[in-house]
Amino acid sequence: MADITGESIATTLRLSKALGLARQGRLREAQQLLAAEGTLPESIIELNALAALATSEGDYSRAQRLWRLLLQREPGHAEAKRMIDSIELWLSRPSWCRFIPAAVTVAVLAVVFAFIVWAMGDDAPPPRAPAPRPVVAAPAVEPQSAPPPSITLPSTTPANSRRRGNH
Repeated sequence: MADITGESIATTLRLSKALGLARQGRLREAQQLLAAEGTLPESIIELNALAALATSEGDYSRAQRLWRLLLQREPGHAEAKRMIDSIELWLSRPSWCRFIPAAVTVAVLAVVFAFIVWAMGDDAPPPRAPAPRPVVAAPAVEPQSAPPPSITLPSTTPANSRRRGNH
């Protein structure tokens, strides 16, 4: 029982280290850790991880062999069946078709980048030129003469004369 536990711990540690290397983009080193000295791992879990790393690296012929070996060891392994079918489909395509996913990815990234640039732009709408005012002809107005100035003459009534001191 102690051997099984020690083996499980060692497998877990190797898988953890391999995952750390893979996350850093060091796929070759991760594979070498799982397939020490060129031998294939006995553990189904490690073999699965090794096949997944080979697939991620793009080494499809090696990955296909590893997935097939995994399927031999565990005939009902659904992921191995799916990956073998996917790799066979991928390899059966003409070579020019293999670049289509990359082209689509680039196009999608360009659209996303353009949207981000547009969204990060100024929140205010861009300034617009004022709309031209419609030309309306002014109604014809005939010139009017100003009213004649009113002239006020001092009154010559006796009440006015008294106020002025003429009496």
